[in-house]
Amino acid sequence: MFEDMMTGLEERSAFTWDSAAWIYSVIIAVVLVRYFMFVSNLLQEPKSAKLYYPYLAFMLANIIQLYTSWYLGKGTYMDIEGSRLLFASRSMSDMIMCIQGLMIVPKDNLLDDFFDMKSWFMKIKKTYLVVSILYFFGLMNHAILVSVYTDNWGTSQELVQTAILSGIMILLNLISLVSKNDYYLSFHGTLVIVVWSSIFSQL
Repeated sequence: MFEDMMTGLEERSAFTWDSAAWIYSVIIAVVLVRYFMFVSNLLQEPKSAKLYYPYLAFMLANIIQLYTSWYLGKGTYMDIEGSRLLFASRSMSDMIMCIQGLMIVPKDNLLDDFFDMKSWFMKIKKTYLVVSILYFFGLMNHAILVSVYTDNWGTSQELVQTAILSGIMILLNLISLVSKNDYYLSFHGTLVIVVWSSIFSQL
């Protein structure tokens, strides 16, 4: 009887998608709501903001990334159910992604007056990109851990592709850290949109 109780306790306390789904969904939904509120404020008073394409591009890329992660969540978490290490690794990556997503949205009080997107983006750019670099390092680390401890990541080729993509995104972020060139930042933001849109289109 005691063994049955312990077994039931282990099953209830296991790291499963069922236990993580509501937390995961709520956190991403909260981040997305911040974006929707920001866009709504801009649409209500469009003349109260000075538009800046690189900022808008990174913003759109974050929205697509959040939606992509949301729809991929069930499959990726179910593949690592029962593993504390892999759950911690995946949760850490998602946490960094949400922090990155929240950073780029201005505080509500900044929208009370005229909002200069370029000035705001340049103010947060370095920290935002460092967090983005941490996310892609976390993604590579998680891919390696999943490939080592399970058979669910895919082929070795897919693992290499993930590592290459993450490496390219890290390199682009490093260049953007020191660059103030509007054309390069526009290219970088547009490329991130293309990457996440491509992943989303394959869902």
